[in-house]
Amino acid sequence: MLQNQQNGVFSRGPRKLDPDINGMGGEIAVCKYFNRFPDLTIGPHFSGYDLKIKGQRVDVKTTTYSPGYLQAKQTKKQDACDIYILVHAEFPRFEILGGVTAKELIHNGNLKDTGFGMSYTLEQSQLKPMELLFA
Repeated sequence: MLQNQQNGVFSRGPRKLDPDINGMGGEIAVCKYFNRFPDLTIGPHFSGYDLKIKGQRVDVKTTTYSPGYLQAKQTKKQDACDIYILVHAEFPRFEILGGVTAKELIHNGNLKDTGFGMSYTLEQSQLKPMELLFA
């Protein structure tokens, strides 16, 4: 993709658009829930979070699996963001499933290999409702 090449990110082969479309859709769903404007810039960003809500830095993760897993790369630092939110995508429908704090997700007890290498992983049933995350 030309945009990725211009930003210094190179693909190792053909890349599907579905993950990008679903990821952006998940971010838009969370923004709509909190009456915020999404960041519509194109290309990679390295801030560690997607948006701020009530002073909290939020990283939105989107899955097409049901039940889903909230996952963060093993290289993710606990101070990169404050809250992780999981959204289920069945385009064009997006459902916010819940979330957890970074402290609850990013620790060695949550390292699991679900078939794509080690990552911090929580099951959907372990997530908190949105009302409790921003109380």
